[in-house]
Amino acid sequence: MKLIELVKHLKSVKESEKFTSTQLSDIEYDLIDMYMIEKVDLDSDILFFDAEKIPNKLILEVEGVTYENLFPLNMAQDMIEEFVGTNASASDLEIAEFIINYRKKDA
Repeated sequence: MKLIELVKHLKSVKESEKFTSTQLSDIEYDLIDMYMIEKVDLDSDILFFDAEKIPNKLILEVEGVTYENLFPLNMAQDMIEEFVGTNASASDLEIAEFIINYRKKDA
């Protein structure tokens, strides 16, 4: 899953919890950490990890694959909800770009 595909599920807490209850039911909501394969980029796939089961690192290597941390899912959801609140007409691409740019420049 790419970030642009995930954005629609993170525009509100209710949508986010619905997504996680169906797609990530084996991980507690507040413990979902999002990592991107190879690097943080719009074209990178996202994988979800249980924060209690992985080391707290920016870069992880699992079975020969490198992952770079994006954000905890609940933090990304808060950021997206706030961004949409002030930019109601923003497209999913604009929201995804905001998250990526924030992570690369401000986080």
